Amino acid sequence: MMGLLDGLSDPEVMARISERQRLAERVAEQMGVSLSEARAALAHFEAKLSHEGHELH
Repeated sequence: MMGLLDGLSDPEVMARISERQRLAERVAEQMGVSLSEARAALAHFEAKLSHEGHELH
């Protein structure tokens, strides 16, 4: 199991974090909402996806 500090030195983890931040900033810009609201919208969207990326009904 990887700890938080281990993740900070892992380039793959940092790349995922960076991409997630970029996506949240883009959503915030497009929706005209705050960054925290954009992150919440993304989390809500992700919660409705299967592990294969398909929308759950």
